[in-house]
Amino acid sequence: MEDYPYIPAVPRREAVLRRMGMKPAERSDMDREIDGFLRYAQAQFSVSGRAGVFRLEHTGAGRVRIAGEEIESAQLSRLLGTCAEAYIMCAAVPERETRLIGEALARGEGLKALALDAYASELADGALDYLMEKKNIMLKRTGRSLTAKRFSAGYGDLDIKYQKVLYELSGMSGLGVRINDKYLLTPEKSVIAIAGVR
Repeated sequence: MEDYPYIPAVPRREAVLRRMGMKPAERSDMDREIDGFLRYAQAQFSVSGRAGVFRLEHTGAGRVRIAGEEIESAQLSRLLGTCAEAYIMCAAVPERETRLIGEALARGEGLKALALDAYASELADGALDYLMEKKNIMLKRTGRSLTAKRFSAGYGDLDIKYQKVLYELSGMSGLGVRINDKYLLTPEKSVIAIAGVR
């Protein structure tokens, strides 16, 4: 496994604002305040990750087997195409940091909570972008690369139940992340995805 205790991802301002769902006209008089919240988020939030390459087999129409675990998903099978290996990656913003979102909300600071929530979400997603970029640099030496897109459980036809498989394969518990019987992750700003190695 590849361990990344610190991932230097910094969300783009416009991406965070889009995730907040605020149009330019709606936030024009709040830009300075929002920017202050984003600077605060950058100072408070961090993200770590893990990733690894696993053997991949295509076992039938819309089915793949990763490290011995059978997964049924036509969309994932198409994404992985003729790949013989899968790259499973995960990232998480620590729970002690994501608590700041709930604390802001509890104090009635709705805009701050919204900004922190959006920033943390973009930070976690940006960490996966970083992991893919780093892996592509390593793979390039052998003439290989990752698929351009990645896929996560709970999206498309990849059932959320497979989150447990990806969680265990990636060793995500090592990041302090827990998974419940509904396959939801804690802390909330935790993400797992899979890409193919071509």
